[in-house]
Amino acid sequence: MSRGIAALTRAVLRTPIFTLSRPAKVVLEVRRNSPMEIVQKAVEDILGERAGRGRSDISPSAGDLARTAQGFFDLREMAKKSLGRHWVARSAGERDEFVRLFTGMLSRVWLRTLKTGKRITYTGETVSAARATVRTTLALERQGQVRVEYHLVPSGNNRWRVHDVLVDRRSLVEGYREYFDRALATSSYQDLVWKLRVKEVEMSPTSKPS
Repeated sequence: MSRGIAALTRAVLRTPIFTLSRPAKVVLEVRRNSPMEIVQKAVEDILGERAGRGRSDISPSAGDLARTAQGFFDLREMAKKSLGRHWVARSAGERDEFVRLFTGMLSRVWLRTLKTGKRITYTGETVSAARATVRTTLALERQGQVRVEYHLVPSGNNRWRVHDVLVDRRSLVEGYREYFDRALATSSYQDLVWKLRVKEVEMSPTSKPS
């Protein structure tokens, strides 16, 4: 009887719960939001409860719009590509100011594009390790629709960021690059920045008459 108890005790002590082995390594996997979820969240942050319907008479503040854009877009890379070959000649301070001005300009265009539609439909996404595309359509108020594609790349911290937006297959980055190239072909970089500053002031809510 005592031998049986001793054998049973040894068997129990040899089970995994009692053995003195190195503790198992616990790996916590942080889930990365899908590109489509990131786009949907950014649109909701901008349009609020009307995100699915698109058109709204309520606009976010300039600060809220800029904060959403900073987390959503890869703004420095988009600004660099938009300025193209002219970026190289700019000083660090000039680049920082251009990114700031570009942020406001891009944010306003994005908001205006979203608000042209009465309804936003997310039609699909294509995702690989290096890039992703989120496809949406904006149903217009009267008739027809506009296709809006968000092109995203991995950006560290388990996130994706938008590095270009295509509106009916027309790249915003390419459009800006063409615009800046034309402007700088006939005037100086300082003149271009001055115009962007003036536009920023004109679009500021505090500059509009009450």
